[in-house]
Amino acid sequence: MQPLLEISQIFITTFLFAFIMPIFWIVLFLVYLQYRRQAATEKQLFGRSINGVGKQMFMSIGLGLVGGFAASAVLVFMGLSLEQIGLYFIWPVALLLLLVNPRYLCFSYAGGIVAAMVLLARYIIVPLFPVLSENVVFESLLRIHIPALLVLIGLLHLIEAMLIYCGGHWGSSPVYLKKDDGEVVGAFSLQRFWPLPLVALLATVVAQPEIVGVSMPEWWPILQTTLQPGEGESLQYMIVPVAAGLGYGDMVISSTPRERTTFSAKHLAFYSLALLILAVGSEFFSPLVLLGVIFAPLGHEMLILYGKKKEESRPPRYRQGEAGVTLMMVLPGTSACESGLLQDDVILRVNGDPVTDNRDLLEKIEASYFMVFLEGARGGKPFSVVLKKKTREELNGKDSFPDRLKSSRLSYSLLHRSTELGLIPVPASDSGVYLELRKPDPLAGFKRLRQKIKRVSI
Repeated sequence: MQPLLEISQIFITTFLFAFIMPIFWIVLFLVYLQYRRQAATEKQLFGRSINGVGKQMFMSIGLGLVGGFAASAVLVFMGLSLEQIGLYFIWPVALLLLLVNPRYLCFSYAGGIVAAMVLLARYIIVPLFPVLSENVVFESLLRIHIPALLVLIGLLHLIEAMLIYCGGHWGSSPVYLKKDDGEVVGAFSLQRFWPLPLVALLATVVAQPEIVGVSMPEWWPILQTTLQPGEGESLQYMIVPVAAGLGYGDMVISSTPRERTTFSAKHLAFYSLALLILAVGSEFFSPLVLLGVIFAPLGHEMLILYGKKKEESRPPRYRQGEAGVTLMMVLPGTSACESGLLQDDVILRVNGDPVTDNRDLLEKIEASYFMVFLEGARGGKPFSVVLKKKTREELNGKDSFPDRLKSSRLSYSLLHRSTELGLIPVPASDSGVYLELRKPDPLAGFKRLRQKIKRVSI
């Protein structure tokens, strides 16, 4: 019991030290920049930020703390040390993949490529050219323990699945999206980022008289390091603080954000568990190594493609209907929220007059007096509410909606006024305000890099 208490104390103390490391604050700053960019996009589209940066940061740090603690506990329990996973090879490969496509910035792809490089060097290149084993690069490459690398990939994705399930739908941002056929539909952009404080192990070879610390059980570590102590030497593990970051991005068109994140988390967890089983199994049955190396990148890619196909194979959830206007979102603390309107409500009539699209809805609301009587359908059943409009003075002297209708930025005026009321309706199918997803160009990053190099040389 005493060794367990000592290890727990060292673990918690080291985990807390991760919060003061510069790398953790760098990750934190990068997360802040991502949320600030999302807020800027919301403000441009709707006239205000829908998801506050401060609230986003607070939620991300909270979940990142839980995820980092869980990942650290597993890393220490299995005895996974830093020199086994070859981070100095993974990061350069990951950066090259980033130039191909940002979504390839993932340990499953970079780690799978590095693991394949290890197998190639270990069983083909070095046997054909033995002199290369003395090369520093090849020596470091051969020291990588593939099962440990696969465990790290599986563990990080398992933690990511947990974070996606718990909070991937938080802060979902409504957008108007233009499809390939030209129709504009409502969608939700999911952008979540989590800074992770971590505790990791570092294995070193020391002389036996110099060994200090807590004695570990004989069965530990589960994954043995590739370091081999000589005569009179022994392995000693140090617990060190590190930091990492996880991110999740998706575009939800045919489902709700919660449905989408539940689907993504479930399938990512299945992938992670399968990879972990292959990784641990390959420690005891070496033929599984090759299967794990192939499954790490290809399994993840198949998971992405399957989720995308499933989302795009169904009709959009938020599109202009034949009658009424569906509400994509009702903002808290606004007139619409106070009136009792809810997300997915379909507004059919304003003061008894039918509405056809979001512009017709806003014009009828603005033509009404202080109180507006709205009728519609909620879950297939009729409902009615009274919307209390704010006066111009309550809007801090902003220009009235009729004044803004004269502006050349008519579509933006419609959205901005909707947001003031707390309503984000589905877009008209021919809306002039929309985002358009560009088809990825695998060579786009390399082309931009070549152009920058060309300008510098000139």
